[in-house]
Amino acid sequence: MVKAISILVNMPSWDAPDGIFRAWWFDPMVASISFAFFVNWYWHEERKRGLSSDNEKILGISWSPIFQSLSSYWIGVYLFKSVVPPPAPTLPDGFPDNLVELSILAFEVTTGIVLYDFIFFFIHWAMHDVPFVKSIHKRHHSKPDGTVEARDTLRHSLIDGSLQVLVNIVVQRRTLWGTVKSRLARTIHNVIVVWMLTESHTASPKPYIWRRCFVGVRKHRLHHYNSEGIHNDSRFQRHQQFFGYLDNLRALMVEKID
Repeated sequence: MVKAISILVNMPSWDAPDGIFRAWWFDPMVASISFAFFVNWYWHEERKRGLSSDNEKILGISWSPIFQSLSSYWIGVYLFKSVVPPPAPTLPDGFPDNLVELSILAFEVTTGIVLYDFIFFFIHWAMHDVPFVKSIHKRHHSKPDGTVEARDTLRHSLIDGSLQVLVNIVVQRRTLWGTVKSRLARTIHNVIVVWMLTESHTASPKPYIWRRCFVGVRKHRLHHYNSEGIHNDSRFQRHQQFFGYLDNLRALMVEKID
């Protein structure tokens, strides 16, 4: 009871005395806007090409999956902020003043995305191969024909989505070398991760940005087809969302076993 009361007393404020950029809700706001923008951008491209399950409203905006997912997301983030203290009393803004600081910022963002992809690979793999965990991920693969489009980025169970958010929050608290991650690096991280996740699910061949470089983004739709048994290639079922080195290593291990 005492703990519950202390949580209520320490609920984060919606005020922004130090500016919006330093408010606790700036990060989730950036992620929310990014999802709304990228999901609808790629959905628009799908509808232009007749590749969506809803091709009639070419100029429409899909609010339903965004509202449902982001409502749960904001409640979860708010509760997390109420219980878990920030990684430091003051977070650096991270705006670079020279080439060295710009390089550090780029390294912060890159290592954060790589670490997120590394950690969630094992969770994603478990949600496909561990029997009592499979139900968590079932909703994300609920289309019987394995088809997937941009809006399906947000189609998952509460636990599934919460795990993704939790991993993303954890990797953004500190860098791999132990320093507090800057606010600007967190902002850029959120935009890129949301963009990559959305592009990995879209049925539209364009915009072809991250798929051009990263096999996990490029092959994720095939992962959905394989999961439904449409293409029976379960030995090399890609589970890494962005990159491919862990899947390639796992494939080599399976070949050795076989």
